Amino acid sequence: MRITIIGAGAIGSICGVYLTKAGRAVTLVEPWREHLERIKKGAYIDGVRGEMTVPLNAIMPGEVKEPLELVLLAVKSGKTLEALENIRPFIHADTVVVSLQNGFNVDMIASAIGREHVVGCVIGWGATSVGPGHLTQTSEGRFVVGELDGKLSDRLGMVKDILSDISEVTLTQSIYGHLWSKLSINCLIAGCGVLGLNVGEALAPERNKRVFIQLVREVMNVATACGVRPEMVEGVVDPLIFTRTDTEGLDTCFRILDMMAAVHGSIKPGPLQDIEKGWESEVDYITGYCVKKGLEIETPTPINEKVHALIKGMEAKRVIPRPENIGLLEAAAKG
Repeated sequence: MRITIIGAGAIGSICGVYLTKAGRAVTLVEPWREHLERIKKGAYIDGVRGEMTVPLNAIMPGEVKEPLELVLLAVKSGKTLEALENIRPFIHADTVVVSLQNGFNVDMIASAIGREHVVGCVIGWGATSVGPGHLTQTSEGRFVVGELDGKLSDRLGMVKDILSDISEVTLTQSIYGHLWSKLSINCLIAGCGVLGLNVGEALAPERNKRVFIQLVREVMNVATACGVRPEMVEGVVDPLIFTRTDTEGLDTCFRILDMMAAVHGSIKPGPLQDIEKGWESEVDYITGYCVKKGLEIETPTPINEKVHALIKGMEAKRVIPRPENIGLLEAAAKG
């Protein structure tokens, strides 16, 4: 099967490296010419799995010429519709599109090309772009893959077989439950970003933990109000624990945040990385998505609303990311 990866950033290039090493027929599509030329000569990957350099088959968007079979969509969320428009002429009845993106984009993709083409996916491992041709895998984790209608279709087995060349894959009949659980983590990390700190530093103070527990609780409240039961994160943590307000529940939440800080503490929040690089962040498709859904179903999300506003202010250089911004989140929580 021909695999086409749209977007050769950190996730796309690392997937391309492992699929190429496995002997798969894979082509990456990337508009950034300097990066494109570097990865064609050899994408350099370092991080949790060590170092490697692997030349990739990569082309510019306008060079896509043949019908698409399996598409792994790995562009920034804000570029989703543009990327889909570019490949629309090459989507046929059996084309499968899997979103490997950070934002909650499956419904947008389904509206653009049809639900019958879309398979949902959650990535449990992380990566970042260091520079042209240089990507770092920051953590390990698995893929969770599922049909939007919850069926265990034959094509899920095909997707699992291919993605298993990259990392462990679990199939699910509740992909929306996994997407909402991942969204809660991404919203939490976005909140860390407004403090201008890495995840470990942002989660260290008890004062901050209390605010971020409420932030995750908002996401869980929206998910359940939408009729979705969030799923276990990496098979270990039930995010619904954040909806509890009793002493035992709060103590568990504190321990979960301490565990997250220990495992992912050195990671710089994605929105902060994007803004420092002069890029538009994906906050509209992460925190903004939660806020939008909350408004639709009249479920309040005041802390997430403030995080979203602060990050948009950071993009416009009107807001400085700093630890003192925790006070603004506390004020939002109190109304």
